[in-house]
Amino acid sequence: MKDKIMQYFDFVLLGLALIGEVFAYLASGEDGLLFFGIHFLIFLIFAGRFLLLVLEEEERKSQSKPDQKIAKRASMDLVARSKTIAEEGQRKLSHYSSIFLHLKNLATIREEDEQLRIFMDLLNKNLGAQKITFFDVDESRKIMRSRKSTDVRLSSGDPLEIPFSEETLLGYAGLTKEGLEWDKVKQNAKLSHLSMDDPIPMQVCAPILCGSQMMGFVNIGEIKKGSLDREDQQFFSALCTLLGLSMKNAQNFLKIETDLKESEQRVVEKDELNERIKQMFGKFTSPNVVQNLIEQKSDLVLGGENKHVSLLFADIRGFTSYCERRTPADVVEALNEYLTRMSRVIIKYDGTLDKYIGDEIMAFWGAPLDQPDHAKLAVQAGYEMLLELKKLALEWEKQSKEPFSLGVGINSGDMIVGNIGSSLRMDYTVIGDSVNLAARVQGLTRKFKADYLITEHTFQNVKEIVKARKIGALQVKGKEEPTVIYAVDWVDLKPITKAA
Repeated sequence: MKDKIMQYFDFVLLGLALIGEVFAYLASGEDGLLFFGIHFLIFLIFAGRFLLLVLEEEERKSQSKPDQKIAKRASMDLVARSKTIAEEGQRKLSHYSSIFLHLKNLATIREEDEQLRIFMDLLNKNLGAQKITFFDVDESRKIMRSRKSTDVRLSSGDPLEIPFSEETLLGYAGLTKEGLEWDKVKQNAKLSHLSMDDPIPMQVCAPILCGSQMMGFVNIGEIKKGSLDREDQQFFSALCTLLGLSMKNAQNFLKIETDLKESEQRVVEKDELNERIKQMFGKFTSPNVVQNLIEQKSDLVLGGENKHVSLLFADIRGFTSYCERRTPADVVEALNEYLTRMSRVIIKYDGTLDKYIGDEIMAFWGAPLDQPDHAKLAVQAGYEMLLELKKLALEWEKQSKEPFSLGVGINSGDMIVGNIGSSLRMDYTVIGDSVNLAARVQGLTRKFKADYLITEHTFQNVKEIVKARKIGALQVKGKEEPTVIYAVDWVDLKPITKAA
């Protein structure tokens, strides 16, 4: 529109110039005709040149119209193609995004049935695969067994078993762990005699491998477009590899999960066993000893071992006559209360309560666990037992019950410690000359009229915490030197500081 206006404007100016020349001619006299003629000639030259330029522009425009139409049409085609390419790119992006999400799910899902569903769905939607069958593989029996299939004949009937052999295409593929395509099988002289429908249709098949282990086998009975191109083959191969890795990861995860459950169960069983041990041994020794027994890494030696131990005997004096003056019920009640109080003291000092021999108590320190200060613990326990008996006697006096006295004897030395007895009954106890000596020392409490006696072997280990008097010597059978006996008057009951 602008070009047309400019074109007409130029002609209007030319017309106005011509009219101006006419007026100039009329206004000039005879003397000015020559000047007017020259002026008009120049005007005609410029006017002619202007007309030539106008004609050339019109011709150029007429020639450029087809080119403009072609350029415009090309521009429209380019826009259309760009739009089509963009739409195609968006479609492919959406398609590949969907594939990526399926592949991500395939790699992360733990359930094998769900993995197979995703795998078959990808084959169907991206390769046009139909009649897809997955086989479990038993390499020890050299056989494959159908597990999941989109083929109605296989999914509705009994599982199909195919042995590894060269008699069928699928059997040959399983035997060699190689994938097959029917188009290439027809060109293989070794396999061309085999049928693609025996025992089920086979268009493409492949083993599902993870390293050298065959996790399964997949067969595609039909493909909509007839065969797979190179890109489809690459996708199929990559998908089979991913399925193999995913199935192996799922199996490893399941194994780890099973191992964890078994470990948890073993921990629970161990805790239950430890609790039973605490309940059983807690009646014979202190909780500290029981806990150390549970936590120690080395097993206890069954049958016996030689250990340095401190052994305590405590016996009620005149118990026979005490019983004669009372009813059996009174005797049992008093004895139970006495044994309970004394046992608590022994356990308080981490001792092992061996047994009750009637009214006599036998306990030892230094086994089953090593206790470097076993002599001190034993001596402290013996002294506190006497103090506890005095408290009990005061309570009984208030209840008009007759109290009794106690004799305590302790010896330290090498003894055999272990499970001793028969196949019918065993007892964890101590035996040896040192045991006999401890029993004899306890018996001497009546002779020396002392409540608490210890041997020289024990005294040398506890002399910094006791006040004791040397009162005599005991000739032990089989030993040339007599054993010196000490009467204990006082014991420091402060807790023993354990070495770091």
